[in-house]
Amino acid sequence: MRGILSSSAATVLIGALFAAGDVGANPTGAPVPESPPLSCQTQAFAVEAVTGSGGEFPKPFQCNSQPCSDYHYRISSATLNVDHTVFAVSATQNLFSTSPTATVSAAGAGDTATAFLAYADHEYAVRFNSSNTKSIEAHIFISGQSKPRIGSVLVRSGTKRTESCLIATPGVAAVVDQFQPIYVAQTVMVAGGQCVADLHYDASGILVDVTTDTSGCFAGQPTGGVLIVNGEELRNNAGPHGITFGNGTTTCYGPPVPSIPKCICTRLPCP
Repeated sequence: MRGILSSSAATVLIGALFAAGDVGANPTGAPVPESPPLSCQTQAFAVEAVTGSGGEFPKPFQCNSQPCSDYHYRISSATLNVDHTVFAVSATQNLFSTSPTATVSAAGAGDTATAFLAYADHEYAVRFNSSNTKSIEAHIFISGQSKPRIGSVLVRSGTKRTESCLIATPGVAAVVDQFQPIYVAQTVMVAGGQCVADLHYDASGILVDVTTDTSGCFAGQPTGGVLIVNGEELRNNAGPHGITFGNGTTTCYGPPVPSIPKCICTRLPCP
């Protein structure tokens, strides 16, 4: 009869629909960690986010005497010239300038040389051009205070070799509550009460540096940027008091803030 579908036929039809639209698994490469990486590597290219002295990224900067954020990158290859480097920048970000001068495409238009980010209305492409060089540095200056998000960078050599990877890119406007007190500086006793440490913060109240003037005490950062405690990498040291170890001889702050830990020690090497 018309309008009536047998149970067996309905089962076959539903099964076919599920088979055709099966979304039971993530696509290759997803999900990725939420924390934006400060470096990435493709087959031919390496991209590094250049941090400040306290491991901060982006670096606080002044643009026409106004606060801005410096997203500083180093792009290199051991074998190929770096001809085009294109960064994805969130459409929420207010671009002040670049150094060197870059080609900036409208959000959703995509890069004119590579078509990177075409139809991606939530982002715009910032392309740095170079020639006959295997290493370049690039700065993207964002007006005001900005925080990084996970984004993409595309690197091209010539007209055929094009590779991309994930790195920290301009993505989140840092909202500052003018009525919320923030630290500018703190002085604390650390290393088992043996050292006076000065904690320095940026305009957002984020810890960026730790120093000491106490005789017999030293400031330092771990070799390779990784803090090892009891033979294991310390991955999260987010508490306001840092971590003290080694019979009270060393106090360290970070990671993740600062991303490269800053330590005060009573002996060298520190830490």
